[in-house]
Amino acid sequence: MRFAVFLDVDGVLNTKTTVERSPEEYTGIDDARVDMLAKAIKKYGNADLILSSDWKDLKSDNEDFCYLISKLEKYGLHLAGKTSDHFNKRGEGILKYLELHPEIDDFVILDDNKFDFQDYRELWERLLITNGIERAGFASQTPQVETIIFLDYIKTFS
Repeated sequence: MRFAVFLDVDGVLNTKTTVERSPEEYTGIDDARVDMLAKAIKKYGNADLILSSDWKDLKSDNEDFCYLISKLEKYGLHLAGKTSDHFNKRGEGILKYLELHPEIDDFVILDDNKFDFQDYRELWERLLITNGIERAGFASQTPQVETIIFLDYIKTFS
């Protein structure tokens, strides 16, 4: 069984209250939030971390992208891939990724926006809406089991 976490960055690993700045002077990434994500993933039994954030559009040598990678690696996390989608079609991008990676059996989505997720029941039931990872909550009134478990693990470390 392969488990994946589709990760947005802004609104999950940072919020409007984040003081740290990225190398290019955008909102930075909070170490405590990355640590919480790493602990939840480890407790779940590991996961493929898939970047679904707009940060995925940065080139691999971009200073902010390198900053993101270094923050994740500091807590033992590594990106296994990234989605590709058009503006506001994040759900569509995740479905395409899953289609190309049938080895992924279960997954959760961490995002602070609903985008087109509600158009796809299988995504909506796995979406945790955030305002910082520590304030994650179910998007759906009928979340999937793995979403319930993953949120419990997040709450354990918040």
